[in-house]
Amino acid sequence: MADDYNYDFFENINEYKIYESKVNTTEVSTICVDKCIFDEHDFSEEKIELAQNICKKFKCLYQLITKDEHNMLSNIDNRFEYANYWLNYELEENEKYLHTSSEEFYKKLKEKDQKYEENNLQIKIRNIDKVHLGFMKTLEKLYINYNGLQNIIFVSSQKDKTCAYYSQMCYDEYENAIKDCTDPNSNNFCKALEYYREKYENLCIMNDTMKKCPSSELKTLSKNEKAIRQELDKAAQLLFDILPGYSSDGYTGITAITVIGVILAFTPFGSWLRPRIQRYIRVYKNLQGEIHKRGSHNSERYYTNSNNEKYNIIYNSIE
Repeated sequence: MADDYNYDFFENINEYKIYESKVNTTEVSTICVDKCIFDEHDFSEEKIELAQNICKKFKCLYQLITKDEHNMLSNIDNRFEYANYWLNYELEENEKYLHTSSEEFYKKLKEKDQKYEENNLQIKIRNIDKVHLGFMKTLEKLYINYNGLQNIIFVSSQKDKTCAYYSQMCYDEYENAIKDCTDPNSNNFCKALEYYREKYENLCIMNDTMKKCPSSELKTLSKNEKAIRQELDKAAQLLFDILPGYSSDGYTGITAITVIGVILAFTPFGSWLRPRIQRYIRVYKNLQGEIHKRGSHNSERYYTNSNNEKYNIIYNSIE
């Protein structure tokens, strides 16, 4: 299943949540949007009110994001990705009642209001399948708890929950999500998780200076060990292919060395791989030295045993 979804907007989940909370705390009947009047041609009679409420809330959220009166989203690309996520989320939560996709719902919405969004074509509504919607829910929880921890460290504005609480929540969500990522670059979700882990790690480093949370309360998010082992095995295999080093194909050797250089210098695995690869090299050299010693010893013994024969032949076992 292809993962071409953009998860970047979850980094700004707090800003979106401020606008969403305005929608959720406003009485639906007072929301000043029009043309959300569905009928029996759109939904069955008992579902019309629910559909109209979702329509009003969606339009209201879209307006708030567009106006951005707090100027929180001005530097954010694809700011309307959150509106798409919100609509998919709401329709899934009410799936047993409405039985409609976000694209179908949005099509009905625009049929009732043909002028809607004609000057704001940035918005792109599309269906998000259950798997990737689940990924997004996970990232939402991760960043909400990350932001809670960040507020304690930099603002001290969280009074009801502790560092230990937020760190544990981050840890539990992350460790559960990372299980299926055997390669952190396999899809956008795994990349988003690795980026999140790095942000969390940096936050913990900043706390060492700020001293707002006891270090013992901040759990460490583990790197993707399966992916690390795979990268290590690949790099080690390349090294074993290169070290004997007598290939006539110089280009292949240069390419392999370049690949290893990139892995060691520019990937998250570099610092982890380097000492282990050095250990592989030491083992390889020791092994070659041992072979050379044994080969030399065998050659000398053979020469001595053959001293009385007509031809003295030195046979070196490693040549």
